[in-house]
Amino acid sequence: MTKKLDPKKKSKTEKQEIALSSDEAEELQMIVDRLAVQDPEGESFERYLLSLKTALGKRPHLAAVLLDRLSKNPSPTAFRTFSALEGIVENSSYRRHIKQAAYRFSQRGFALEKEETPPKTVVLIQGEEKHPLCNFFLVQGTLWLVSAMVPGGGRAPYSLLTAFLEVDYEALNVKIIETTQKFYREYLRKVSQHALANKAVEIPAWHAARLFFEMLDLSTSRDTSPDVERARNIFKRYYDPDRKPYVYDLMAEIAEPARHLPEIDITEFLKDMDVTWLRFSKEDVQPAYEKLKDLESPLLVVPRDVQVERREALLSGTAEALCVGDTRRLFQRYFEEQAMGLKLTGFEERANWSWIIAQHLKGDSPAGENPAAYQVVMYSIEYYWPGSIKREQQEPEHRHEERRTESGIILP
Repeated sequence: MTKKLDPKKKSKTEKQEIALSSDEAEELQMIVDRLAVQDPEGESFERYLLSLKTALGKRPHLAAVLLDRLSKNPSPTAFRTFSALEGIVENSSYRRHIKQAAYRFSQRGFALEKEETPPKTVVLIQGEEKHPLCNFFLVQGTLWLVSAMVPGGGRAPYSLLTAFLEVDYEALNVKIIETTQKFYREYLRKVSQHALANKAVEIPAWHAARLFFEMLDLSTSRDTSPDVERARNIFKRYYDPDRKPYVYDLMAEIAEPARHLPEIDITEFLKDMDVTWLRFSKEDVQPAYEKLKDLESPLLVVPRDVQVERREALLSGTAEALCVGDTRRLFQRYFEEQAMGLKLTGFEERANWSWIIAQHLKGDSPAGENPAAYQVVMYSIEYYWPGSIKREQQEPEHRHEERRTESGIILP
């Protein structure tokens, strides 16, 4: 007689559901969200997988739930994650989950290959399972806006740190509060509404630390709040002053940037960019302004094209004289960060333009040849003396035919 099966009892091969706490469920959602925007061929993805493997190394139940979820919507990113994390689950009591996930991947054409070499031993440091998450925003009215969710520091599992420069370098605004992953996701959503492309871009903790200490140096206020000191102590853990900015991980350096300057549509590039942070002082550009006035009312009338040529030479020479030393370095860093933000938000062409400008300023080529430095000189003069820059100075190609004598006097 065949034994009747009890429907209330689970078979030995049936996979049991894994219960997660509310915090673990939030953490799982955060991981899934981050994986959804990763480039499976990118260098940053490899680093993230290593970080994720360390974070989940002692939590196979969470890794099992993650891989089970990823296998239900197979993709190259999901499979790369599966390949990196399957060892965590295989050596645990959740092996049935990994087999089911592997089957789903194989059904969608993702071949599973076992490594011949034994896995390396990973030594985990107590208290390092949680890793910081840092983001960068391009927002009008701030030089840089950096946020970070860092482990520990209070009753909540994480601290939320926000830092940005405002009011023409006069204030470094730093706030630190306790937070959870769910709250941080909501925070990112709200701040992104004011950012370029409504997007927060993820950056490594070491680059967030660099930006914080650069803003600290640029701030003209010497007043430091308790939060500034706390942020200094937090970011010191990740700061590497000898490492190049993150954009150098994303974009290849340009050997001869001067050759690429003609590729830039500088008007289109700068139209929505907040260059107030690069504005020269009134005292710095006043000599150029006075000379421009002289050009507008010369004792001897000269042809328009000669007049425009002299104006261009004046503005270029002013850029060359002013964009030096720390100022040139600030220009370079400004456009490096613009290139990074534009690259990570999908504006490839504008990111390349910004990168060309930054690379040109990084070298020793004349700053007067740099279209951004030239435009900032014009912007600065126009800011202090509105209407002083005429249209033909910005667009010298728009000229009209004129009659003139051999001495240069223009005839009606």
